[in-house]
Amino acid sequence: MKNESIKTYSYRISQASPTELIVILYDMAIEYLEDAKEVVDIDDDAYKQNLKHAKRVVDRLSVTLDMQYDISKELLKLYIMMSRFIIKATSTKEIKLVDTVINMLTKLRKSFYEISKQDTSGPIMKNTQQVYAGLTYSNAGNSNEYSNDPVNNRGYKV
Repeated sequence: MKNESIKTYSYRISQASPTELIVILYDMAIEYLEDAKEVVDIDDDAYKQNLKHAKRVVDRLSVTLDMQYDISKELLKLYIMMSRFIIKATSTKEIKLVDTVINMLTKLRKSFYEISKQDTSGPIMKNTQQVYAGLTYSNAGNSNEYSNDPVNNRGYKV
């Protein structure tokens, strides 16, 4: 996973509701598996490292299941199967197994994404910074720089 993706996931996690966190975990696992496919013939260590990270995400999904619900028992079976496929793909380099796990994760992600749209609980993390795209605005106008006007520069040194 590239630094840009890590920054994006960090921001998304800071703004996510509980169900959006599950969607983010699916996205991360899929990205790790896609990255593994890209380097399978180029860099054996990177391939194994990406699969290891993907397995850790799948394991995290299985550990956080609330087992009082029947659906959790079925999801646990799927997560165990995915973990086994990832372990086997690590040793055999069978891309077909990686593709199977990606397919399973993609289908589950779609379901949880629909559920996350209905979640109105708000972000889990409180007191996080809101990020807005666009220019910085001040009394002296809009810019990405600070104002040279000492009256309107809002405490920045000129």
